[in-house]
Amino acid sequence: LAGADNNNTTSSGTAANNPQSSLPNLRAPLPNDTDKAQFLMKLAPRIRRLEADTVKALTATLEEVLGQMKSRKEDEREHQQQQVGSSLDDAASAEAEERDLLMIGHCLRGLALLGRGKEAEGAFARVAIMPLIRSKVSMGRLDEGGARGQCTGLSSLLDDIAIAIHGSFGSVLRLSEATFGAADDGPVEVDLVSAGVWAPLATALMADPGIKMALFSPGIAGILQSNYVALDSFLSELASSLLKPGAQAEGNGSGGRGSGLPPMPSADGSVDFTPLYFHPSVSPELVSAAQSRVHRHPLTADFNKKWNLPIYYQLRFGECCTRLNKAMTRVQKEGWGA
Repeated sequence: LAGADNNNTTSSGTAANNPQSSLPNLRAPLPNDTDKAQFLMKLAPRIRRLEADTVKALTATLEEVLGQMKSRKEDEREHQQQQVGSSLDDAASAEAEERDLLMIGHCLRGLALLGRGKEAEGAFARVAIMPLIRSKVSMGRLDEGGARGQCTGLSSLLDDIAIAIHGSFGSVLRLSEATFGAADDGPVEVDLVSAGVWAPLATALMADPGIKMALFSPGIAGILQSNYVALDSFLSELASSLLKPGAQAEGNGSGGRGSGLPPMPSADGSVDFTPLYFHPSVSPELVSAAQSRVHRHPLTADFNKKWNLPIYYQLRFGECCTRLNKAMTRVQKEGWGA
């Protein structure tokens, strides 16, 4: 403390002797009677308004591009089912994908710089993930292939959701993770895997009373065990299933900051800048860090608390007691050789 006081005294003395060379302390409030303080007070509402308008514009652009990407992916799936397509269509789709990712990257970085990463996560969950989850999660789909309440279709439903999200928005998730992800377990500015995918999915599974009862409190020990194993396996592999490279990324064979090749002019004089585009590359360390953030997410703790494990213990204990009583009764009637 004495050393700090001496340093502060020295700094204050230097600033007093030479005010031109010292920087103002931004944490110290300015006197109310100075022109600078009055100017900043008048300018503050405009700065806040400009920031709010910028966030609104970036969020609207992000939602628009995500909607366009979603529509294009749906059209591509329809063409694949109808076996209609050509190399020209594939080239146009790849070009549109590059353009969308470029715009999405700008929006994500802009929101992150403004400290509004939550806005980006909310827009992604609202526009991209929630409609997909609502179209797939239902009691009928959950019980597909078995009697009502048995949840025989849970594993296939979870796999279908992961495949659909990866196919439609896997490139966006890889872009976000390559841009903002960190190999350590620290927080990130934008986390689309945890807040954009896992949070809305967990909310959907816990919000519907029928689905919640069927998953977490089925009343049959075997069903509860199979549900727990299926959801635990899905959760532990969520980041790797969403961030794995897609067919297009494998075909490009590029990662990182671009191919490094200079832009080449075409025959009509235009210049192709696509070699300079950012191509996301997600390392195993980034995938592991993303998975750790999924496990540390507050909604994961709430999700795990929904399991009615005391009932599971009672059911298993009752089964064990029943088997033991039957064995003891049989021994009493037929002897130890029974």
